[in-house]
Amino acid sequence: MKYRITFPSRPGGGARGWGEVLLWLLGGGALVLTVFGLTFYMAMKVEMRSTEVMVPELTGLSMEEANAKASPLGLVLQVADRRHDPRVASGRVLQQQPAGGSRVREGRKLKLVLSLGGRVLTVPDLVGEADRAVEIRLRQDGFAPGDHARVGSRDAPSGSILAQVPPPGSPGVPNTRVHRLVSSGPPDLAWVMPDLIGRPRDQVERWLEATRFRRGPVRTIRAPGEPPGTVVGQLPLAGYPIRRNDIVELTVAR
Repeated sequence: MKYRITFPSRPGGGARGWGEVLLWLLGGGALVLTVFGLTFYMAMKVEMRSTEVMVPELTGLSMEEANAKASPLGLVLQVADRRHDPRVASGRVLQQQPAGGSRVREGRKLKLVLSLGGRVLTVPDLVGEADRAVEIRLRQDGFAPGDHARVGSRDAPSGSILAQVPPPGSPGVPNTRVHRLVSSGPPDLAWVMPDLIGRPRDQVERWLEATRFRRGPVRTIRAPGEPPGTVVGQLPLAGYPIRRNDIVELTVAR
């Protein structure tokens, strides 16, 4: 049996009729292409969905543990960086990209940042340096200024560091306290205060002027049996140490 396709004739026929037929064919072709495109898109989407996996959470794991979780999913681990972090032990995953819980295709590379653990510092050599400048340097290097004590030294200028704890080159961690022994300069010379009791006031004052000790206020009191102008009291007392520019106070009989 043979079939023939016929098209209805319309008034006007001719070129106008064939134009309508052509439009009908083009419209049908466009519909077919649209349906095919949608079908292909949905098929590809289903196919891609079937090859996606969920990224496991790897932070805090060792590389061996991370590989054990990533390899069965077809994911490849790549170490992108290493950083110090005292909260995460050395060699364990500090960060990951993409994050855990994301969906990616099989074969995707996961970039990891591994921890180097807490930063290990080396205590600097501070001996001979000025104590004020050293406090700034310690903070910049990650240390904390500790206690400091002062002691006289004839060999080091005032304010310079004589010794330190921990010693130079010792390992440390951030905020380790560094204690210093600081020079206060040459120690003051001290003499033994002589006994001035019973000496005339003018003689004692000439002695104070010659030795450059400072004369303090002079008190006068009634001292029966002592000639007027005789020293009957003194500060510092006889036998006590006295240093340059110390004040000497006298009590004199009137």
